[in-house]
Amino acid sequence: ITLVPGLIADGFPRAYKDTSLIAMVGFWFVLTFWKDVGSTARNAAQALMGTLYAVGNSMIMNAVYPGGAKLAHINGYDSTIAWADLAVAVFLLMFLNVSDKFRTFGLFYIAMFMMHYMNPYSVARFSRNFQVDINGTGMSYLIVCASGCFLAIICTFLPYPRFLSTQCSREATDVAKAVCGLMAQVVELYAGTQSSSALHQKCQKAADRINEKIGMLEEKIGTMWWEGFDIGSQGQRRHLLQRFLALVKQLMDIIHGLEHAANVDDEAAGGVLKDLAGDIDELIRAQTSIMIGPGSLCEYVTEGDSADHSAHAKEVLRKSDELARDAKTISQDYTRLRIEGGHKTMSVLLLEEDFLIYNLSALAQVMREFAITLMQQDEIDYQAVAWARFLDTVDPFSQRGNVNFVFRGYMAYMLAFIAGVYIYGYDFTLAATIALILSRFTGSALERNLGRMQGVVLGLVLPAIAFYHIPTCSGGFGTALFICIIIIFEGTCLYIYYSASARFAFIGMLTAAFAAQAFFQPCDSRAPSASLAFTKVTMTVTAILLMATIDLSVTQERPSQAVHSYQKEAFTLLRRGLRRFYAGSDIGQNLLRDAQSAADKGIFMASQANNEPRFWRTAFPLRLVDRVFDEASDMCADLRILNRASHSYNGSHKGTHDLDKLLGPRKESELWQQCTDDLFRQFDRVISLLIKCVEHESSAPNEALLKYEHNLQANDRLEELVEHMSGYLEYDTEADVLDDDRTRVGVALFILNSIHNRLDYIVEAILRG
Repeated sequence: ITLVPGLIADGFPRAYKDTSLIAMVGFWFVLTFWKDVGSTARNAAQALMGTLYAVGNSMIMNAVYPGGAKLAHINGYDSTIAWADLAVAVFLLMFLNVSDKFRTFGLFYIAMFMMHYMNPYSVARFSRNFQVDINGTGMSYLIVCASGCFLAIICTFLPYPRFLSTQCSREATDVAKAVCGLMAQVVELYAGTQSSSALHQKCQKAADRINEKIGMLEEKIGTMWWEGFDIGSQGQRRHLLQRFLALVKQLMDIIHGLEHAANVDDEAAGGVLKDLAGDIDELIRAQTSIMIGPGSLCEYVTEGDSADHSAHAKEVLRKSDELARDAKTISQDYTRLRIEGGHKTMSVLLLEEDFLIYNLSALAQVMREFAITLMQQDEIDYQAVAWARFLDTVDPFSQRGNVNFVFRGYMAYMLAFIAGVYIYGYDFTLAATIALILSRFTGSALERNLGRMQGVVLGLVLPAIAFYHIPTCSGGFGTALFICIIIIFEGTCLYIYYSASARFAFIGMLTAAFAAQAFFQPCDSRAPSASLAFTKVTMTVTAILLMATIDLSVTQERPSQAVHSYQKEAFTLLRRGLRRFYAGSDIGQNLLRDAQSAADKGIFMASQANNEPRFWRTAFPLRLVDRVFDEASDMCADLRILNRASHSYNGSHKGTHDLDKLLGPRKESELWQQCTDDLFRQFDRVISLLIKCVEHESSAPNEALLKYEHNLQANDRLEELVEHMSGYLEYDTEADVLDDDRTRVGVALFILNSIHNRLDYIVEAILRG
């Protein structure tokens, strides 16, 4: 398709007649096209922004010194000004933390345009004095870039449109079904019809898969904006999906609480809820019906362009009200049964069941809250949403390690440009290659750079081998053979790019992109030229080696070091959240989100650290690190439930933070202070042990770890605290469990005990190695 305009005599500008320019259309197509309309449109927009940035810089310099170095005798060209402009333009592009496509296209074309501008022997033609020359180098490549981007967008509609809105609606339904299925498994865990250990592991694995799907779906919903800019029904559907995803996240926290409470020995506990197992099962069935049954939330959310919104929303609200009433009935029956069983006050034996009944009521509450928000048709804040999308493209302060990335990338790019000027005679290949392979990838630098070398070298060498051994220029037969080679080769590489894991996909992308440029050559240029092929490969490999050397020598955080940083960050944030709770403040959703993000990133970096070349170092303790981050994620969920329990609702879906007022002077008791000191002493000890373990890069217990002495009195004190609270917290069968002081205090104590236990699990894992 990209070759067609070049076959038309004079109907197109130079961009469609120059074979080298036509080859770039296929090159940029590979870098822009993705599996759906939204992602491709985003890539295309960001690619055009980067190209416009480079073209704009070129027009400014050609206004200062028209024609550049080749007309120095006329315009008074000063190379110092050109170098200064290059340094500033590249630094801004790096520092502003622009998106990958923006940066890649911008740096690539800055290298090309500035190299021609500074070359006294260049024959390149540029626009001068801000007068647009359609056949100039800058405008020609802008047309090429726009053509590749446009072609990529067109291909997302073939053979049928692949809209993200359709995919997200389908995946949201799948996630909802998976959540409801997990809820049923948790009920089964409580009912005890299967081995609790096996079912518990099954529930954990299912929860991990759902959380992974939620993360991918959240990213896709954000990208949906590029398909319609939130205008009309598409915008309404996107915002409904965002709110639905927030609901699913809350449900996953509640499921975490239900699973935690259900995974206890009922005979060792009070055993009250066994009499209500049937009612609980019916409650979960009703919640499943609201989520995925006829007239469900999924239907409402995924059919955002449906005409009768209000009637559907009212029906969902009616069912949610019924669910809330059923949950309240169960909680009242539970309270009645526990009182009849002689448990009028708080009891250590019933903390787990108090926690379970609280989470069942919270389940009904969040469903009702969401149904209420559906009735409120809030207008979309287009300005805020557009600003959020802009920050996806340009945001200098959002990424961890941005300064380090800027320094590494800037140094590699400028050294490559200098070598291109003074060693290779004004050849921009080195700097352009750096622009293409520069990445924020934070995994194993050695593995990544070896992959880059494989992709680029294969993309340059294999087309040359094909031209050497296969008669691709022998008339019609050669043309047909040439087309078959392109289809097979590019198809295979793109299949790897779009289907393989992130560890290998970029190799397929680089091979396809560089081969696309190498394949699109006229027959007179396909004659084997060993020296030319060798020069190209040499310069490309030199650029990769330069990038790899800087990656490995500059103070870049290794994955194993990043694991240590994320561990410390996650547990420091969790400790801060607990401090806020004990100080009577709101824990804060932002703090918990940051802690969860640190845990998630740590899990990813652990897998990368496991692939690091260790040489003389011991093997990376992957199992230990995974266990630590799993416990950190569970603590995040615990604190989210604790934050909810810190608020009373009284019919309002916003809630009022008042648990600290309820605890009142009892927080000043010696027993409370001892429990507080126990928890934070244990927290600090665990953080210290983790740091020592990672610094020694071994999971085997060393002398410092063996000095750990578990404080057996901590849980005993917590039990004493429960008994202390029971003297003034008696249960009332008429109270709403979400606002009931006794249940909320019990939930708080259960969570604190749970965090004690999770810290113990981590220490035991360290000691066991």
